Amino acid sequence: MREYIKIIKEAIEYNNSEMVENAEHYTDDEMVFMKGYTQALKDVLDDLNETILDDTSKFYTLRKFNLN
Repeated sequence: MREYIKIIKEAIEYNNSEMVENAEHYTDDEMVFMKGYTQALKDVLDDLNETILDDTSKFYTLRKFNLN
């Protein structure tokens, strides 16, 4: 589970840096998509962090939902 969370954090960091450093290479629509995708990853990360604190037995269901 920790590795899964690490991957999500890395994806968020990558997307944020990509949007800042290479914004001129993307259309407005692509930037909107990237911002939405990054926010979705942040939401997944929040859900996972809450699950770890709350009840780790819910992790499998949450992970399966997030991957679909």
